Amino acid sequence: MAQRALVHGSIAVAAAFTLVSGLASLAAPAAHADSPSESVIPAALRDTPPADNVVFAGPGGFLHKQEGQTGYEWTTYAGSVNTPVNENLGVGVGKSGAGADVVATAVSDGIQLQDMDTGTTTLFTIPAGQTYLGTFGSRVVTTAPDTGDTGVSVHVLSQSNGQETDTTVTGMSGDTNVTVTALAGDANSVVLRQDGSSGSELGLLDLATARADIAFIIPSGHKVQALLSDTYVAMWDESSTQPVLNVLKRTEIYAPITQVPVPAPPLPSGYTATPRSFAIVGDSLLATFEVSHTGAIVTDDTVGYPLYSMPLSGSSLTPVLDHANMDEVDSGPGGAVVLGGTSVTDWAVRRVTADTDSTLAFNSVEPEPVIPSPIDGLSLAGGTLFTDERNSSPTVDGFTRSITLGGTAPSYGDHTAFGNVAVSSDCDAAATCVPPIGTGDGRISQLWKNGNGTGDLVTVQNGSADDVIEPGATGGTLIDSNGRYVVYDGGSTNKQYIGDTESANAGHVLFTRPITAAALSGSTLWVADPTEGSISQIGLATQKTVQTVATGAPCTPSELQASASRWVYWSCGNGGPSGVWDLTNGKDIPVPSAGLAQLGDGFLVEHDRAAGKLELTDFHTGTAVTSDLTALPAGPLTDDRRVTWAVDKYDGGIAYLDAQENIDVVDPHVPASAPAPAGGDSILTGQLLTPGRSVSSGSVTLTMQSDGNLVAYLKTGGSGAGAPLWASGTSGHPGAYAVMQTDGNLVVYAQGGGAGKGGALWASGTSGHPGAYATVQDDGNVVVYQGSQALWATGTWARQQTIGSGTVIKAGWWTQGTLTRLVMQPDGNLVMYRKRDGAAIWASGTSHHPGAYAEMQTDGNLVVYAAGGGPGKGGALWATGTSGHSGAYALMQDDGNFVVYRGGGGPGTGGALWASGTWQTAR
Repeated sequence: MAQRALVHGSIAVAAAFTLVSGLASLAAPAAHADSPSESVIPAALRDTPPADNVVFAGPGGFLHKQEGQTGYEWTTYAGSVNTPVNENLGVGVGKSGAGADVVATAVSDGIQLQDMDTGTTTLFTIPAGQTYLGTFGSRVVTTAPDTGDTGVSVHVLSQSNGQETDTTVTGMSGDTNVTVTALAGDANSVVLRQDGSSGSELGLLDLATARADIAFIIPSGHKVQALLSDTYVAMWDESSTQPVLNVLKRTEIYAPITQVPVPAPPLPSGYTATPRSFAIVGDSLLATFEVSHTGAIVTDDTVGYPLYSMPLSGSSLTPVLDHANMDEVDSGPGGAVVLGGTSVTDWAVRRVTADTDSTLAFNSVEPEPVIPSPIDGLSLAGGTLFTDERNSSPTVDGFTRSITLGGTAPSYGDHTAFGNVAVSSDCDAAATCVPPIGTGDGRISQLWKNGNGTGDLVTVQNGSADDVIEPGATGGTLIDSNGRYVVYDGGSTNKQYIGDTESANAGHVLFTRPITAAALSGSTLWVADPTEGSISQIGLATQKTVQTVATGAPCTPSELQASASRWVYWSCGNGGPSGVWDLTNGKDIPVPSAGLAQLGDGFLVEHDRAAGKLELTDFHTGTAVTSDLTALPAGPLTDDRRVTWAVDKYDGGIAYLDAQENIDVVDPHVPASAPAPAGGDSILTGQLLTPGRSVSSGSVTLTMQSDGNLVAYLKTGGSGAGAPLWASGTSGHPGAYAVMQTDGNLVVYAQGGGAGKGGALWASGTSGHPGAYATVQDDGNVVVYQGSQALWATGTWARQQTIGSGTVIKAGWWTQGTLTRLVMQPDGNLVMYRKRDGAAIWASGTSHHPGAYAEMQTDGNLVVYAAGGGPGKGGALWATGTSGHSGAYALMQDDGNFVVYRGGGGPGTGGALWASGTWQTAR
């Protein structure tokens, strides 16, 4: 058995850090809430301009259908008078009319022509065997199989004095197997394409004489388009990337063809342009192009590339309209109509005419209404409003705005691109709806149903960067998200998954548990217990229960929400009782159950779908007071939280959508809760450690003393404070407090000080790490973490029981065996405490030497030196006297004896050189 040496002398135990009892409250008196104030954020505009289908243009107006309209209307150039029209003949040149202010409509007994200038109508009966081709001016053109079905005849139907005349067109080829189509036309002429066994050709049909003259021969297999203006008829091959217009004057149909090459538009390098639409106005060509390019999307890609012009005599293309719809360039008598403008807010159907000097004039004849970007989902969290928008500008679907409360009305920041969301909200139907949940730190989380083909994913996204949590389940629901943590209920596994973006576990799953109602609060999780009305708070870092609360709920809650580290909302389900537990005052506050609710700081918002309104319940004074907030009709979704309305549980704002996609932001003017006191083993973001309060683990207590000093005490047993291990050095400031700031810094402030007010006495120096928190670990170390990254620590963790040769034992160092704890105190004393009652059963007797330390020297001697002393420098205060035994080491044994052994020795093998002799008193 190892020898137990006796150490003579008194045992001196000094604690340099005295704990003074008392509690100073930092909470301000509760204020009365003012009436809510409101600001309206105008709807963001869709990045693509409104569409408008122009069917044809006449001399006095045009037929068209705007986006969102159910029917067509005739709009005049003068005064933009709109007349609804029952157009039902479909698409195609002349189908609904061309070249005049006449609209053709199919009726039961033929084709009705309505003169939009006079309002008169004319009925044409299509002769038996003929097929309607189109209406041109006041005439109808048809086709019919020729005698013997060897070809096709074309007919011009006209009326005079109520009599209908059918004239067969002459001048067409006598080819067999002919098809005839109309490519362009006005009230006087029609450009007809004829395809037969011997080839294809374009003819210009004179409606007055019913004679067609061949204008162009079409190369075999080519797809061509025709242009018809007041002066010219032209043809171009639309399959060519560098087309050539073949141009003739209408009065000189047999003259030589003039060829007009169309150059490429002036675009940057790397851009490719394909011709899309042409029109001739006066002696000028109008042109649009379909453009593709490499690199980032630019405004022209979504609004439209320019409308270009050039003289028919040939030249380069010049932009004449900033942006144009490339498919809406329509020739008409006296000019053309185009759809375009300078931006989505300056979009219109414009009539283009030519002055006598060939200068083009643009006249807006039908301004297009701006279209708001539809919002699929929104969240309000931590003062950041996030919206998931369809077709907004720039071309992403996620946007943010900063929201600031206070003053006469809320203020808001710029509409800022967040990036493309990992999965679109798609909230047109409940089955596909995955609204965003703000995490409070500028990020959003979303459920990605079957995101990887084998299971659901949960994304936590910040702009283009995201973390993905993979529960390994399907058919699930995203319950809550807060900072780095998410709660997901797996449908296929019937498990609740707690995800942590910083976790190194597979799929970033921190742990799983049975599915119950759950809500995140900082780095803790509130869950419903099996006992009726009971809820518990679990520390996510330790997975241990922090506290259990009996709310008095007459059920096991089916939903929980938490805010401000003070309020926990519980609900017994739709229509059932609900309430809010006040953690600060330890009481339950009954609240109405008008519908699905969202919890804020001191208030609750519910959507009463039956009444079509949002209700605000203010309970911050301890009594619930409910009032109407705004009208909000019920939509197709039963749960429209974060789809049409949202509440900021972090900063206290409210947002909802109106029918025009404007966002109303409401400041309920409910005073923010005082920062919550820290509890358990951690100081979470925003929490305070006020004078007299502590957080602790099984081995160490961190106490904010009333003298202003923040001190870590070793739990030595019994009811005393224990041995001090570390201190902030801020004594002499009564009323000082510690706070875990939202920027990640743990700070001790003088009484009355704080962030933005000064008075900082000490800080961990960990700012710039939002969401960080401080925790007292079971090993005794107090650490500030952001995620899994340790940012700062007291260095007070328990060391190994074996103290090797050459080990330096500084103030705050401690180790333990089964029965005792050995600590090098800041006062210079090396002391052994008995765990069962905290009694000091051995000490080096070197107190009153702050900064003293011990060293297990390489010569075998364990020595306590004064600060600044050391081997060869003097200052020895105490020693085991075991020099001359190189390689010797010390051991804090489980039996309570502290022993120095020679190298190679140890319990059971002998070789003890010195011992504290405490193996009996340690029990």
